[in-house]
Amino acid sequence: MNLTVSIRQADAIVLLAAKTMLSKTISYWSLALALGCAVFAPVRCLGAKTNWVYKVDLALKEAYDSNVYLQDTAPTTAAPGALPAKKDSWVTTLTPRLAVTYTASEGFNAAVSYAPDIVFYHNARTEDHFAHRVGLTLNGKTEHLAWEQANAFAYIDGESLGPLFARPQDVPAVGGIPLRDRRDALVYRGSIKMAYSIGKLFMRPVGSAYIHDFRTQQKLSADIPAPYVYVNYNDRQDVNGGLDIGYKIAEATSLIIGYRYGRQDQFRGPSVFDPTRFADSPYDSEYHRILVGVEGTPVSWLRLAVLTGPDLRNWRNTTPAGFNRDEVLYWIDATVTIVPTKADTVVLLNRRYEQPAFTSQSVYEDITYSIIWRHKFSDKLVGSAGFQLYIGDWQAPVQREDWIYTPSVNLSYAYAKHLTGELSYSYDWVENKVPTSIATYAEGREFSRHIVALTLKYTF
Repeated sequence: MNLTVSIRQADAIVLLAAKTMLSKTISYWSLALALGCAVFAPVRCLGAKTNWVYKVDLALKEAYDSNVYLQDTAPTTAAPGALPAKKDSWVTTLTPRLAVTYTASEGFNAAVSYAPDIVFYHNARTEDHFAHRVGLTLNGKTEHLAWEQANAFAYIDGESLGPLFARPQDVPAVGGIPLRDRRDALVYRGSIKMAYSIGKLFMRPVGSAYIHDFRTQQKLSADIPAPYVYVNYNDRQDVNGGLDIGYKIAEATSLIIGYRYGRQDQFRGPSVFDPTRFADSPYDSEYHRILVGVEGTPVSWLRLAVLTGPDLRNWRNTTPAGFNRDEVLYWIDATVTIVPTKADTVVLLNRRYEQPAFTSQSVYEDITYSIIWRHKFSDKLVGSAGFQLYIGDWQAPVQREDWIYTPSVNLSYAYAKHLTGELSYSYDWVENKVPTSIATYAEGREFSRHIVALTLKYTF
């Protein structure tokens, strides 16, 4: 009886904390909106013409996740603390969003947004998290020059411990990205590009940066008792810059040649080769990327944004035996948009690039193929259906190759001027392409997962 009371009291405390957090969040946003109206009163609050425009909306999403921990394999031994297989949960996400744009002239524009995700897992409380997302974009153009500098910041306030699995479970396919994105981390993605045109020719200096700082605790595998597997997340970054040269072959279509010089780093973490120590990754690299492509609208129903070429790598550290330092890798960023009718749009996408793994000291090719068809049934009703194949292909000596297949459907309905509803469904299933005779427990990477979600969005 005392135990039951204690559990109920604990649940009451958790519920009260959640309600308090939500109440404080709404209060903060009420204050922010009030301040926004005060600051931007000359803008929209009083309907005056101005260079400033703001937008406020609030989204409430209720979803059912059939496999929160991405595990179809249950531990064969009693392992308290290990994540269970096929754990399902209802998930509530509250996302207020404030966006402000400033237009001074064609030469300078700015846009900033803040959209935190407040997420509650009703049956898996370790996965609750608060993701602060900030966007900042600056751009402008003159007669011959167009430029843009975009930034995306994310601070994820979540669980500080990595997932813990018990054999014959294994780390889920491609490291279990949904699990990763619910844990403590700082993430920055930024890019800059400037296009200077002279007649049919343009030159476009470009640069980009991706920095992922994981805030979870790291543990040596030697300190984890059998049959457990603790997931360590290793910090990583990718910074590059270069130049594109384009030539117009038609009024709205250009051929592109380009070059990038960049660096990829994976920082100190538990050594995959020595479970008793922490070490810097042996897979840091510099790369030269030679690119060719095409972009534009050659015909009214077709839009192209295709860029591809080889990655020539210089591995800065001593790589382990079995690793091919001379392998030529390929980088692809290709989007083809087909508009067969006014009501239909088909988007084909292929991305392929090399990057350091985030759950071990290793490198892999991150490969995506997808197709999405969108159909506008009416001014209020829009639907879409898609299919994605996501592949993680590791380089030897690591033996991993994961294929994740994801069909999805989505239906969006605008109930009124300010209110939109959206119903979505997706299904993941995984194939492990490496047999367990080569990679022990590799079949434990396989899982299936259903997600059904209903989202209501109100724009103020």
